Amino acid sequence: MKQLRVLALLALALLIAACSGGGSSQQSNDPGGVGTAPPDPEVAVELPESAVEQMKALTAEKAARTPAQRKISSQLLYAKSNRFPAMKKQSPKGETPKPTELQSLMRFDDQGRVLCDVKGDVDAGLVRQIEVAGGTVVVSSSEHRSARAWLPLQSLEALAEQQIVTAIRPAFSATTHRASAPYASKKFPRMTQEQRVASMQKVLSALADAPSSNALAPAATNAGSVTSEGSRAHGADRARKFYNTDGTGVKVGVLSDSDDFKEESIGSGDLPADTVTVPGESGRPGSGEGTAMMEIVHDVAPGAKIFFATAFTSAESFADNIRTLRFVYGCDIIVDDVQYYFESPYQDDIVAAAIADVRADGALYFSSAGNGGNFDDGTSGTFEGDFKSAGALATISEFGAGLDTPKFYRVMDFGKKVVSNRIELFGGPITLHWADPGSLDDPQSSNDYDIFILSPDLREVLVASTDIQDGDDLPFEFLGFLVPSELRIVVAATPTAQVRAMRVQIFDGEFGIGTSGSVGGHAGSASTFAVGAVDSASADGGEFTAGPLTPVEIFSSDGNRMHFYDRNGVQIGAGNPTFAGNAGVTIKKPDASAADGVTTTLPSSSGLNPFFGTSAAAPHAAAIAALVKAAVPSADATRIANALKGGALDIEASSFDVDSGEGAVSAMNGLQRAGARPAVFLDLGAVTATPTSGTVIKPGSNATMTIQLTNNGGASASAVSATLSSSTPGVTITTANSAYPTIPSGQTRGNTTPFAFTLDSGAVCGLKVDFTLSVTFTGLGTKPTVLQFPLQTGGAGAAQLTSYSGAPVEIPDDDSAGVDIPLTVAGVGLLNSLSFQIDGTTCTADIGSTTVGIDHTWVGDLRLRLTSPSGTVVDVINRAGGSTNSGNNFCQTVLRDGSANSIQTVTPAQAPYTGTFAPANAQSAFAGENADGTWTLNVSDGALFDTGTVRAFSLETTAFSCTP
Repeated sequence: MKQLRVLALLALALLIAACSGGGSSQQSNDPGGVGTAPPDPEVAVELPESAVEQMKALTAEKAARTPAQRKISSQLLYAKSNRFPAMKKQSPKGETPKPTELQSLMRFDDQGRVLCDVKGDVDAGLVRQIEVAGGTVVVSSSEHRSARAWLPLQSLEALAEQQIVTAIRPAFSATTHRASAPYASKKFPRMTQEQRVASMQKVLSALADAPSSNALAPAATNAGSVTSEGSRAHGADRARKFYNTDGTGVKVGVLSDSDDFKEESIGSGDLPADTVTVPGESGRPGSGEGTAMMEIVHDVAPGAKIFFATAFTSAESFADNIRTLRFVYGCDIIVDDVQYYFESPYQDDIVAAAIADVRADGALYFSSAGNGGNFDDGTSGTFEGDFKSAGALATISEFGAGLDTPKFYRVMDFGKKVVSNRIELFGGPITLHWADPGSLDDPQSSNDYDIFILSPDLREVLVASTDIQDGDDLPFEFLGFLVPSELRIVVAATPTAQVRAMRVQIFDGEFGIGTSGSVGGHAGSASTFAVGAVDSASADGGEFTAGPLTPVEIFSSDGNRMHFYDRNGVQIGAGNPTFAGNAGVTIKKPDASAADGVTTTLPSSSGLNPFFGTSAAAPHAAAIAALVKAAVPSADATRIANALKGGALDIEASSFDVDSGEGAVSAMNGLQRAGARPAVFLDLGAVTATPTSGTVIKPGSNATMTIQLTNNGGASASAVSATLSSSTPGVTITTANSAYPTIPSGQTRGNTTPFAFTLDSGAVCGLKVDFTLSVTFTGLGTKPTVLQFPLQTGGAGAAQLTSYSGAPVEIPDDDSAGVDIPLTVAGVGLLNSLSFQIDGTTCTADIGSTTVGIDHTWVGDLRLRLTSPSGTVVDVINRAGGSTNSGNNFCQTVLRDGSANSIQTVTPAQAPYTGTFAPANAQSAFAGENADGTWTLNVSDGALFDTGTVRAFSLETTAFSCTP
């Protein structure tokens, strides 16, 4: 079906291009330009005269720049002169611009200074010259001959006049590959938001009702409040047991924007306490995307040690931190989700060079492939092809160059003489790269191209990027704006520019005429394992399967990538550096794909819960690599990478394809291909304690115990024996040792001799006894395997209802801390069971109702957390129905363990959620504690604009009884 859709789309593209000068995606990377000859001088480009005159004026201004101005980015010059009224300085992020309004992404401080990257000789006094110009240096590097600084616009030319300064540009910015709108595209929506919610509810229901089987068996319990759905989707939970590997002994480095919320994640157990942030490299304040990535790594490889460093200080700092994670901290696996806009798609730049260095030292490096869309889904925000002239814009003599032979400023042909590319979907910034040599540390471009944004009718130039490339410059033009749809992109070559491979990209947007090849930057390097994204919901609560039912996300970037130069700028192969020439080498990208759309602990307002985008996919793949490395310590980076690719599930087109790479990563297959040995992994099965007299284990009782063991590993356990012990005072183990028969893989066996214990006559009724079972066996695996479990003694007594009688309490809006509401319980003693309930007199879904227990619009924002007097915490409701549940109010809602329907799977139509439901997490965690004292209900709201009040709730507590 996808191939038919592509053919239909291509036919439509050609029709639109022929009729209206617009178009839709085209796959060819060569629109027809080969060679270096200029066009026929008599052929004029078909643009309105008003636009031609404006472009001629811009090129005239460019030709007249002083030596100092030639060092300064045109974006800074235009901002200084206020040349373009459409340039709006700093608009609220996330707002769609007006039809002809371009929101600048340049950063200004409260003094009106702009953040700049200055290239120059740091050792010769660059920092001092910046300070003299009224600037403040943020960071500088002698090695990279650069400084990032806040500078007044009016002082830029004076600074550029200094001989030690070689270039001044707006600070090179970066993006992560988090997806903010994963549900649909303007073209070919794959899943509506409602369908996504329904899918997630189906998954949750399946998990709640799952039998004990490999298909939907409970995952190995990770510490923490949430576990990424990707762990199950990739089969990592099963693989950890089958091969008895959890990443122990492996170091994983993560690079993103910041580690905000790290402490909260450690506090909830979703990150290990020994998580390390490189000193001074936290990236705060930021979004906390690094923390979300680290949580995924921990969920998939819970034994791995995790390190973090920001990639957002500067590109130079990013490169340095990559090397730091390997050469200082010894990281075996490194993963990032960052792309700097300037990074060349045609050569390893400084970030990719750092990756090559750590890769050569033995580390395996993962990066998100990007969210640039793909041709097959009609969502490409990239146009690649060789430059071909659609016609001449003006002669040089018209703007005073005085050459003997007129030369022509040429406008690029996007195909069939279409001179502009329409922006189909709002996005930005927009970048232009071409295949000249030159990294950030060694710019070498001498071919000069420019890019313009025009109005929808092509009559007005709204903004342009016209930097000068004359031999020591980057082959790069940057339009740092958020750009509305329907505007047009025009690319032009200066008269002496040679034909090169060209790439135009709008980040987070779509072009009318798009191509394949969206993977860019260091993700396109041969040293990087680039990861595309597959929605975790495609696994439907189980594991990903091969075939078309596991498609990549429609925003996931496609390949391939072409490199024309090595990291030193030396051309690869002979001939023109064009797609139609003989030069260059094709690098197959992406390498593989992994899960996104997963749960984290970060606030939903952060956009990272659920976490979509190739930013979420990359850490899943990296963590699976950590499982492989832990299971096969001798495996080098190449062997692990090949195992992951060779064992990937074939999705999308047959075999390797430019959308998914080799397919969806499989933890089981990757470990098998790397040579991991199946091992024994023993889990606790059913525990049955039987008093020797009576029906209840009470003080003075003797009891026997059978303890089943399940082998979820891949190897048989033979010669199995176990020893039972208890740390609880008043408990005496009378039969501590027992043998077990051989336990084959996937089988369950019980002890051959019953264990036995005695409960002292002075023990309290309802005592919770803590037992430890130490198991030894013959076979590969962890020996001894130590299993701990509690056993509750006593029986159920009378129930008591304690209700909140205080004043209504408002729930703070979009505040993860929420509000604490105390409730005192007395006269119960040790707790046998508890049910939490939200009361109310008259149930309605009306907004602001005063007769319901909790009134709140959009209950999917709410989290209810109950804390016992002993400090045990249970989330009884956690975003009931998911973060898109718009239902209102809870009323006469009873949460009781074991109920058939979960409060987590309700739908908006069920509001106000009256009835009995299973809680988000079992309240049995409170059993055996002293119920008397102050309980605390914490209610928090995780998103803006919806509010409410807690009015009435109760605790039904059941005490223990030890009478017959």
